[in-house]
Amino acid sequence: MSTASPSFTLTGWSAWHPALPDAAAWLDWAARGGPLPAGDGAPPLAQMPPLLRRRAHRSGRMALQAMYDAAPGDDCAIVHASRHGEVERCLGLLQALAAEGAVSPQQFGMAVHNAIPGLFTIARRQPLPVSAIAAGRATAWAGLVEALAQLADGASRVLLVVADEPLPPLYQPFADEPQAPFAYALTLAPGTQWRLDWQADATAASAETAAATMLRALLTGQGCRWRDQGRRWRLEPAA
Repeated sequence: MSTASPSFTLTGWSAWHPALPDAAAWLDWAARGGPLPAGDGAPPLAQMPPLLRRRAHRSGRMALQAMYDAAPGDDCAIVHASRHGEVERCLGLLQALAAEGAVSPQQFGMAVHNAIPGLFTIARRQPLPVSAIAAGRATAWAGLVEALAQLADGASRVLLVVADEPLPPLYQPFADEPQAPFAYALTLAPGTQWRLDWQADATAASAETAAATMLRALLTGQGCRWRDQGRRWRLEPAA
């Protein structure tokens, strides 16, 4: 492993899934292995004012619930990593554009990738810096790299939020990884608890999603390796 491998400390986490109702259920999932289970439904998001809550669709509500549960302070930057974002909303916009030649400005405004964490900062009245990341199957790793870059640049804490949901039926023929609704938020701080490394690797891609692989590694403390898009990612506890 390169001596330049970035490191960090995990100071807190929260997660939401319709079939994993609490931290104990998530820890049990991590210990048992296997993909994230199927499920339906959206979190209540009771902490958010109704006028703002109604703007978010399911994927956004899951991410927002994880952010609320993580309760970042005023010194915490946010990195929102989502491969597809609010994909149901985006599909609706494309269909409206094809049928009518125009789209709703409000719907378009909520479809951009940084809209959900932006909505969180508005609701909490916290002017936190926000970054949004999408990088194919490696989105979760790219989000972690962005978070570590912000720590290296002087941020005292970064909240990494990873969220996605199953693709709509129209897009299902193009799905290339297991589909499940989920969101989690990791509070990262400078430290040497965990170390990340990546390098070129053209071997076969990992079957599990990057998001599930990363979270399981952190919850079990055992580390992991994951491959795709010509790279191998390795996350492990620092010696």
